[in-house]
Amino acid sequence: MEDDLDLNFDEQNDNTEETAKTVDPKKLEKIERERKALLNRVISGNIENLQDKVTYVLNNFDAARNSDADMLWLYWQTFDYDKFKGSISSSQELKSLTKPASIVRERAKIQNVYNLFKANERVRRFRKTLEGDKRDEAINDKPAGIGQYSVYIDETGKTQDYLSVASLWVLKYQMSQIETLTTLQKWKKEKQIDYEFHFSELSKHKVNSFKDFFTKFLGLNPEAGFKIIVLNNKGLADKAAALTDLTCHLILKGIEHENSSGRATLPRVLQVWIDEDEQGSDQLKIENIKERIKGQKIPSLYLGDMSAVESKGNFNIQAIDLFAGAVNRKLHYPEGGNFKDSFADFVLDSIGFDISSIDKSNQQVDNAQVFDLTRNQQLLF
Repeated sequence: MEDDLDLNFDEQNDNTEETAKTVDPKKLEKIERERKALLNRVISGNIENLQDKVTYVLNNFDAARNSDADMLWLYWQTFDYDKFKGSISSSQELKSLTKPASIVRERAKIQNVYNLFKANERVRRFRKTLEGDKRDEAINDKPAGIGQYSVYIDETGKTQDYLSVASLWVLKYQMSQIETLTTLQKWKKEKQIDYEFHFSELSKHKVNSFKDFFTKFLGLNPEAGFKIIVLNNKGLADKAAALTDLTCHLILKGIEHENSSGRATLPRVLQVWIDEDEQGSDQLKIENIKERIKGQKIPSLYLGDMSAVESKGNFNIQAIDLFAGAVNRKLHYPEGGNFKDSFADFVLDSIGFDISSIDKSNQQVDNAQVFDLTRNQQLLF
């Protein structure tokens, strides 16, 4: 669908909405809290209200960011599917759908106030929301309808002998992710599970439920790929810098693998979600990652949103936490024989990873190997 610059059901929204440049510090703090909460809900798939639904559509469909006509169509297809059959034949049918003005109003707030999932430069100029000091930094417009690399990242081993950065690559992200979330939430409720799945919180009485979760997650995400990079921690003076280096190396090698293998070829939009740690260090890491990837100037790769997100309620982050924790356990306790070791074996066996393939002596990021663990090499979409 082409950009529709003439359609704006609430023309004043893009011109008069309060932006993140508000001078009042309390308002800025409030905006940041709301932005963070919104992003965490949507990235984890916990869709609660109209704003969440509009954000979900903006995240998954580039066309919705640039065109209110496409925004409405995609919203109705995704969330009003029981009433919307792909066409509107009467005013009564239109009245039964979520109101266009409400959808567009939320779209404007999400893009202009929270600065999430923004339109391309041409549309932002038209909507008069492109900040003057950002005009020269705008990323080139990307083609419509291209796929995504949605990458979820976790790290471990900062105080141990080996640093590891693990990632989950989700290539099919649209409505199927809400269905996946609903299935896992329903399963947790039926099993009366009220805890999150983190390797550090594994206990004897939770082992079976952890195994069931990981098995169900893999079954519901057959296209997902796991990638990990490991570095010997000995003698590293700046571990934060090393982790940023490893993360960039992991992402770049991951893109190269996905493209060259034909599993998920370019052009693509890259989105990166890292497990939240500390706000200041997280933001610095994200900005460094952005600059490094921009500097590579990879043809047909377009930078999307990158942010730190909570693991609470986010099954993708929890799954990569279990994988990273399993690798970390086997690296540091190779002869261990308790329940954590058996669970680590279970996770690695489930995705076919041989821990002995890791070079434990390597201390150079550029020489570190990225292990790609993808169970389906022929996903062409």
